[in-house]
Amino acid sequence: MADNRRRYVRLDVTEETVAVDARGREIGKVTQASGGGITVQAPSTAVADGLEIGERMQVTVMEPKTQTRNTIDVVLRRKSDRDLGFEFVTGGLI
Repeated sequence: MADNRRRYVRLDVTEETVAVDARGREIGKVTQASGGGITVQAPSTAVADGLEIGERMQVTVMEPKTQTRNTIDVVLRRKSDRDLGFEFVTGGLI
């Protein structure tokens, strides 16, 4: 049996959900969510390349169908081509 070291279960996001930065620029489509963070697929490598590992930022996750918005503090922990792994940050560290 494989050792699962994940603290939180990842859930695939099937609805059209996008993440934007504090200036309203699209970071990409949210593809997975968990209790610890989100995975976002950037629309291009140029968008992904514009972000640095360890960068802290505010991200607003928007669901266009329902007009639901949630703004969260995150830090970029992983980059792989256009896939971006953000960890939720608590305590106002930004």
